[in-house]
Amino acid sequence: MQVALVALEAGEGEEAVDLLEALEVTIADYKLFSSSTGDLLIINLLYGNTDMVLDNLSQQFNFETNDDRSLIIVSPDTVIPVDKERLESSAFQATRESLVTYASQNSRLDDRFILLAIMSAIVSSLGVILNNVPVIVGSMVIAPVFGPIVAIAIGIVLADFKLMIRGLLAESTVLLIGIFMGLLMGAIVPNVAVNSALKTRMFPTVADLFVALAAGSAGAYSLITGVKSQLIGVVIAAALIPVMCTVGIGISLSNPMMVGGSLLLLGGTYLALILSIVGVFYFKGLKPQIWYKFKAQRLVKKSLILIMVAVIILSLPLSWLTYQRMIKEKPEDTVRKIYRRNFGDKLETNLLSIDVQGKKVEIFLYTPAETDEYFFKLLEDKIKNKLGSEYRVIFEVVPTKRFQLPLD
Repeated sequence: MQVALVALEAGEGEEAVDLLEALEVTIADYKLFSSSTGDLLIINLLYGNTDMVLDNLSQQFNFETNDDRSLIIVSPDTVIPVDKERLESSAFQATRESLVTYASQNSRLDDRFILLAIMSAIVSSLGVILNNVPVIVGSMVIAPVFGPIVAIAIGIVLADFKLMIRGLLAESTVLLIGIFMGLLMGAIVPNVAVNSALKTRMFPTVADLFVALAAGSAGAYSLITGVKSQLIGVVIAAALIPVMCTVGIGISLSNPMMVGGSLLLLGGTYLALILSIVGVFYFKGLKPQIWYKFKAQRLVKKSLILIMVAVIILSLPLSWLTYQRMIKEKPEDTVRKIYRRNFGDKLETNLLSIDVQGKKVEIFLYTPAETDEYFFKLLEDKIKNKLGSEYRVIFEVVPTKRFQLPLD
């Protein structure tokens, strides 16, 4: 539920009440307090078309240029409704003004915003370099990336170009800070290696698009229904901040595969987030002010089509990467199957590791010292028959000796 506190000049309260009655707002949902210093109108926004009520009030009373008038929208913690049947039949939806205020406040390029962006990028860069999951999660909590994306989406839905540009500038700032801090940390930290955290963002898959779509939808739904969205913002930051830093780290390592893969993931994530947020806002009935209605409808339809086409185009290389990483059998898996079949070591207790680099296969294992080389030759032939004759197989063998201590 939300409550509108409408402060008006003395004598204007009755005019506002006439407007509410024309909009079929019942007397049970508003109260007017009049005095010689001004009038105060309290409106229960739980029922009815709240945006229409606020639009008409804003159109009749100019709240922006008159200092004696103001419009405040608050969300109470507890509500004991008079009419429970109306409460159950009504679906709560945040007002357009509250959503615009949230987007504006959380995409403001001030000292706080920039400081949070810098700190989150530093923490995320170090977390990815050190392959430390708790540190990466910590960076997501403070990352200011959700607000600007919401500003872009709301700007599209409401045809508010100022809000859209504001969101784009704020998100671009976070993006540049993330890339730069990743580059800086990659250059400062010695012996940076390509670990699993970096590999995950180097080789994106279609699953990453679904994560972004789900996170964006959840974030938009939480905002428009009044559910706390802090945790949703963390999930969205998880899809963005570490990837931004990975781009910078890839630049510092002169690794084009890391830069290209993380940029592909970043672009797909942004498009999927905006598509899902715009879609939820649009289909949940978020509408612009009356005089922007037709312009906004055209903008939303065009934007949804363009973003969907871009997501589909990006999904093609992601689908190929998905096939290579998650569906197509890897050479390591093939070698492991051959090893288990020939050594009878199903638990791989004697296998140290298998490393495949290009066309070179290195197998590290323990084996009895008396094992004949002919056996390894047979194993090599079977691996080449399965992978291809161009593969070169190298065995790194640690010989073992079996003995039994004498009984006392």
